[in-house]
Amino acid sequence: MTSAMPKRPVSELPGDPARLHLHYGHGHPAVPYDSEDTLEPWHVAVTYGTAGDEEWEGEEEGGDHAPAAGSEIGHLILWRLRDYTGENRWEAADAESGDLEVVVSAVLGRSGRTGYSAAFEKAVTHPVGDLLILDRVSLDKAWRGFGLGPALAVEAIRRLSGGCCAVAVFPGMGEYPEDREQVTEAYRLQAKKKIAALWESIGFQPFRRGVWLLDTALRRPEELMQGRRAQLRALGTAFQQPGSV
Repeated sequence: MTSAMPKRPVSELPGDPARLHLHYGHGHPAVPYDSEDTLEPWHVAVTYGTAGDEEWEGEEEGGDHAPAAGSEIGHLILWRLRDYTGENRWEAADAESGDLEVVVSAVLGRSGRTGYSAAFEKAVTHPVGDLLILDRVSLDKAWRGFGLGPALAVEAIRRLSGGCCAVAVFPGMGEYPEDREQVTEAYRLQAKKKIAALWESIGFQPFRRGVWLLDTALRRPEELMQGRRAQLRALGTAFQQPGSV
């Protein structure tokens, strides 16, 4: 499990993390077509406050570097894989991306149409219902290194995982350095290890084929979420202290 301490000093925060807002978006046609009813995309925008916000009383804004109210500083992408739609869930995931195909192949039975795999049913307390897939968490570079990614992910999972028996994630590299020659196999493995440790810190456990699962029926993820909230509050309090900005 990763340390709760941020990797960067609070003084480097561009603004008060307590002002971050998550906005959820999902659109679909009234009459679904193709895999619209089987694989649902959810885009979660992360903004610094909301447009039209007035400054909080007594807040230190971090000088001229604070983002404008309502400006987007990151986003999350999640997918809801719906059960019992009659469509081939593996084909829906495979048509979307390679990472989703890896996740779905690990959790489904061979047909890809009905039923979870025996391994999944053994790993999850109540293996009945939809599956939520955490695909991407992206923050502007100025906001990285403070433990915000897992804190935001756990909040999004809380609000989107209703009716889901589990949440799945495939810890892969979302970004690469400018010098691609740095990306050796050892570099890639180390990066994946660090990402997996972040997901473990909010309740995910290794499953198989590189996929990790969070069992929504367990109490542990809820306890870890409360811990992340406490850390975020503490980070905001530290930011507001005189001399921190």
